[in-house]
Amino acid sequence: MKPTDHSVRGDRALGAGDKDKLGFREVAKRIAASLVDRASEDGLVVGLEGAWGSGKSSLLYLVGEELENLPLAQRPAVIHFRPWLIGNRDALISSLFTELSNQLDQVALDAGDATRISAKKAKKAGDALRRFMSGLSKTGDLIELAGDVTGVGPLKYVGKGVKAIWRAVAGKKAPPQLASLKDGLVKSLRDLGHRFVVTIDDVDRLEPAEIIEILRLVKSVIDLPSIIYVLCYDSDVLSHSIQEAASVQDGGAFLEKIVQLTVMVPRPETFQLRQWFTEDLQQLAAVKDEDERERLRQVIDYEGGRQLRTPRSVVRALDSVRFFWPPLREIGADLADLVWLQLIKDGNPNLYRWIEDYCGSAAALALGTARIEDAEKNHQSAKLEAAAGGAAFDDHVYRHVFSTQLPGLIPDFSKDGAPFKLFERVDDRSRDTAIQKRRLASPDHYRLYFAMASPSHALTQADYDVMWRALASDPEKTSAMLLALHRDNAAGSLSKCDLMVERIKGGAYETLDAGQCRNLLMALANSMDEAFRLRPFDGFAFSSLWDRTLPLIRLVSSRLEAAERDRVTDDMFATGAAIGWLTYVFRREVFAHGRYGDQSRPVGDRLLVTEHQLDAATGIMLKRYAGMTVAEILRSRSALDILYAWHQAGDEEGPRQKLADHIRSDEGLLEVLKGLTSEISSSDRGTFKILKRRDIEPFLDFEDIMQRLGALKSKPEFKKTATDIQDLIEAGSRF
Repeated sequence: MKPTDHSVRGDRALGAGDKDKLGFREVAKRIAASLVDRASEDGLVVGLEGAWGSGKSSLLYLVGEELENLPLAQRPAVIHFRPWLIGNRDALISSLFTELSNQLDQVALDAGDATRISAKKAKKAGDALRRFMSGLSKTGDLIELAGDVTGVGPLKYVGKGVKAIWRAVAGKKAPPQLASLKDGLVKSLRDLGHRFVVTIDDVDRLEPAEIIEILRLVKSVIDLPSIIYVLCYDSDVLSHSIQEAASVQDGGAFLEKIVQLTVMVPRPETFQLRQWFTEDLQQLAAVKDEDERERLRQVIDYEGGRQLRTPRSVVRALDSVRFFWPPLREIGADLADLVWLQLIKDGNPNLYRWIEDYCGSAAALALGTARIEDAEKNHQSAKLEAAAGGAAFDDHVYRHVFSTQLPGLIPDFSKDGAPFKLFERVDDRSRDTAIQKRRLASPDHYRLYFAMASPSHALTQADYDVMWRALASDPEKTSAMLLALHRDNAAGSLSKCDLMVERIKGGAYETLDAGQCRNLLMALANSMDEAFRLRPFDGFAFSSLWDRTLPLIRLVSSRLEAAERDRVTDDMFATGAAIGWLTYVFRREVFAHGRYGDQSRPVGDRLLVTEHQLDAATGIMLKRYAGMTVAEILRSRSALDILYAWHQAGDEEGPRQKLADHIRSDEGLLEVLKGLTSEISSSDRGTFKILKRRDIEPFLDFEDIMQRLGALKSKPEFKKTATDIQDLIEAGSRF
């Protein structure tokens, strides 16, 4: 059954009904005519030479087809001998003799008054061949070819009478009966006057020892008149194999003793190969828009011009598209990106692997789960140049085209610089466009192009659908959805909630209506403390979920009218259950507005845009802090954050009074001091806790605390805890 245009074709030669894409048909006609009209009557060995993938087998097929289409009076008998199909090498001679015998029988059968060949002569030649085969068989078992027949020393002598065989066929002294039989065969073939063309494809793919046997076979064993051998091979590969098997210095010179005439497979023009690829690609896939069409044209022109060097490279690239495109098309992937990648995969596997590694690292960088130091960038740059080839990017146009395919890859045209700057920052718009179009540059979709699977961290369409239904419902369902996503691991320390927040920030927020904006903001105010309890992070996380939500507040709030924005902000601070997260937001804004410290921010970087919003939030939060118990403060993510927020919002006495009552008891004192510890990280010790004097003094009398701790060390029930806290204070004094 003939494959459809969408079926993987495989690396095979042209067959019946296949279209000749490169114009080999005319070449085949001329070769066929020469084999019949101009070849020597004494026999001939013709070499059809070309590199692997150049179309040798297809041209050989067309030559055979043209020979078989000649008028009957000119038509030779064509034998397609395929030695690699013969499992036992010892059967090579007998197999070829059998093929030749069958053809002689067919010639006798076809002979008649309409041809110049008489059935009697054909039968006589067939009988002579069978007598010669019988004589060889009686001389010794035809098990392995050996002997010095072309000036090369013996490879191996095995089996009875093999030397006698070689004497008979090489013209050396042989038993009289065998020599007479060969003379009779030669005479009968001359009298017959009918040509036989034996095609032997892919000689260069045989084992080196098998190659020597085939060459000796056509040169000496069956070196008979009117028999033309057409051998198909890559001369460089074949010469190397001859050198290895025959222990000669010049395999090419050896080959010249056997092959009298060579025909070089025409080398297709690169534009022909690109045109072939383009025409077939149009039958396989369609682009979504003009941008994709233009990028695909550019890919075929530039990358296709580099990678489509042989007919085989075109077939393999098209097969790759046939295999990968259908599932990627269903999810809206980018055809130009896939074609670019598959061209490189088949033409330069090392460069393909570099691209795969780069995309993975760039995705981790985009998600905030990795940092790439300059030394690693330099290392990857050197690997890129090595994989692509030293001069690959000397063409500045190609350098630019290559850079457009990958995120954060910026061409550098300075005289002494590397070709590219790697892992540069990708602006949000470019990243979001890549995600929306499911491009290779998308951190959510790049793995589709390498493994037909989404990255392990990617959100599914179902995740988006459920999230949007929750946003359209109420804050409670939205909170539940955020927490459900947060329970689902994505990559490293990231959860799917991290990714959802990033995607909403990336542009999806622009699709939210006022009700959805309110539901999202209230969900954050209610769920973020629980999110921390589900997946705690330390104070040194440079991109935690809490950090990711901060820009989201500003972006989503900007979708609301001023009055509605103020109402939602008030409700967040007044009723939100996530007091730790609200404190994190509130304290940031106290500094951002310049109410405390020297870290004021531009208006565009504030979450609470107006002073009115901050005034309202301040009043609400001070009231909430005053209403909390010490136990509630100490159970929060960071008691220090709440105490400092309370203090920095303008009520310095409130926290001191709240703690004063609690520390009257020894147990209460120790409980509060443990709650005031903070974490610090160092390269040699990792993360550990300390208690800093400056974190005690705003809320407690430090000297009084130290005296009480000294006294508690004398009490057995408090000795260990008091000692541990003093050690923490001592450690804090060094930072």
